[in-house]
This record gives sequence, structure tokens and C-alpha cells, in this order.
Amino acid sequence: MTSIITNSGSMAALQTLRAVNSGLEKTQQQVSSGLRVQKASDNAAYWSIATTMRSDKKAMSAVSDSIGFAKAVLDTTYDGMDKIREELVTIRNLVITAQSMPPPPTDGYSNWTDYQPDSIYDGSLVAKVDAEIYQRWQQINSVVESASFGGVNLLKNETSEPTLPGAKTEFTTGYVSGQVLTVSIDTKDTTMINYNRTVDNLWNQPGSENMGYLDGVIWNANIIFPITYVDGGGVVQKNENIYTLRNSEVRIAANGLDRNEYYTGMINQLDERIQAVVGGMSVVGSTQKRVELADEFNASMMDNVDKGVGRLVDADMEQESARLSALQTQQQLAIQSLSIANQSPQTIITLFQ
Repeated sequence: MTSIITNSGSMAALQTLRAVNSGLEKTQQQVSSGLRVQKASDNAAYWSIATTMRSDKKAMSAVSDSIGFAKAVLDTTYDGMDKIREELVTIRNLVITAQSMPPPPTDGYSNWTDYQPDSIYDGSLVAKVDAEIYQRWQQINSVVESASFGGVNLLKNETSEPTLPGAKTEFTTGYVSGQVLTVSIDTKDTTMINYNRTVDNLWNQPGSENMGYLDGVIWNANIIFPITYVDGGGVVQKNENIYTLRNSEVRIAANGLDRNEYYTGMINQLDERIQAVVGGMSVVGSTQKRVELADEFNASMMDNVDKGVGRLVDADMEQESARLSALQTQQQLAIQSLSIANQSPQTIITLFQ
């Protein structure tokens, strides 16, 4: 039956055209955006998973920045310790040289709490070596003070920092399932000069168990003085006129001590500190390796997130291209079909001619 009121053919053609246009619009959006799941209504499950994974990736990106900071701190620490090791080796060798020299003349004054200038000693050959040692201590002190990155200095322990041993420095290295992963390093393994000391006049090295106390690698009361130190009142002081060998030579002369035995003790102490620095460098090196592995793993995880999200929400461009061509053809045919259906009522006119 043909009707001029209801054109069933036109209605069917229009419905087909609307469906084709809807599919074409969706395909065009996927082609232009590269995504087949842009919002929750496209696929709630996939959209939820992808959104969570993207959030995790942002956390991983922040971790990557933190790892970069950790690398810089550890590199600075390692380089500083290596320079200190070199200076300690030089100081030890200078002490060995001084030991082979004739005993220098002194004024014979010495006690355990104060060291006065000795003009008699200052003219000796040993004093010249001593002056070089002092310059090396100054260099070490400069390295300790300047080995800082972003305000973090692992070579010194300030009076405001935790008492050693026991203090740790943590670096962020990962983010997994909502948990931040860290790697820690014992501050006692890197501290060269410790200003937060609880006991005076101890000769401890990193890792020492003596009285549960650590003084720092460089500090060695009564034999080896750094350029800066903490006095009995807890105040940081500077040694402006105290030389390592002068203190020893004056005490040796004043107390009739065995000079070779005393020097051997100093050399042994320096060797212990050199080994302590080497041990600390080994710890820092191991931590550097762990941080490097964490960085590689974090980068791999970020790549996996990208690939995982892509599998869930990315559009298959080859498939969408083929679908787009097909829908464009269907659209043209639907328009032509609608045009034919709209012309159908015109045939009724011929019935009345």
C-alpha cells in the first residue's frame, strides 16, 4: 500500500542513515584522537583500569625525579669520599716521610688539653712537612663542607642531626601498588666529620662498636685533628695554629716517648681511616648500583604502563581506517536510499492524471 501520510520506506531509510552517521561520527572521533575508549561510557571497565594506570604512571614519573636526585647526591658523596681518600693517603705518606727525618728541636712544652705555638719547632724540616699536612687537612675539610647537593651532605653530621650510629638517609626508588619503595644508607658509613658527638677523646672508625659511638672517619682526638672540631662544650671550633706532627713531636720530647712507636701509631690510625673511607665508598657504590637498577626498573614499569593502557584504550588505526571508508560508503548509499524513498509518493500523482 502506498500512502501520502506515512512513508514507511523513507522512515526506514532515515533510520539507517542515522545509524550510519552515528557510527561514522564515533569512528571519526577514534581516528582523530587515536583512542577507542575516551570516557567511561565507551567502556567503563577499560576506562577505569586505564585511568588508574595513568595515575600510577604519574607517581612513577615523580619517582624518576627522586631517583635522579638520589643519583646526584650519591655521586657527589662518592666523589667527595674518593678525594678524601686521596688526601688521607698523601697525609699518611707525608707522616712516613717525617718519621724518617731527624727528630726536630722543640721547646718541650706539652699537655693534653692545650697546644701552644713552638717557634723552635717551626724552623725544622719536619715542620715543613707538617705545614703540607695541614694544607691537606684544609683540603679535606673543604671537600667535606662542599660535598653537598640540594642541601644534602652525607660527609658530615651536624649538631642538629641524629647521633651516630643509627642515623639513616633514605632515597625513594619506586612505586608499586600504592606503596613507595626506598633504599637507605647508614650515615655512619659516609660521615667524615661528626659534629654531633656524644663522647670526647675516642678513636673510633665507621662501624666501630666501641661504647656504641662513632666519631667520624676524619676525627681522631689527640693524634689527628681536622681543621674544624667540636669542643667539650659542644661548640664547633677551628684549629688555626695546631699542626698534626708538631703536637706529636712536642709530646714525644716532653714525655720521653719512643718516636718510632708514636709515628707507627699515627700511621696505623691513618691506615684505619683510609680503609674506613674505602669501606664507606664500597657502601655508597653498592647503593649507587641499587639506585641505578631501581631507575631501570622504574623506566621499564612506565613503558609497561604505556603499553598496557594502549592495549586497552588505543584505537586500531588500520581497522578504523577500513571502517571509516566503509561507513562513508554506507552513508552515501543511505542518503541515496532516502532520496529514492522520498520520491515514492510522487508516483501517486500519475494515478490521478
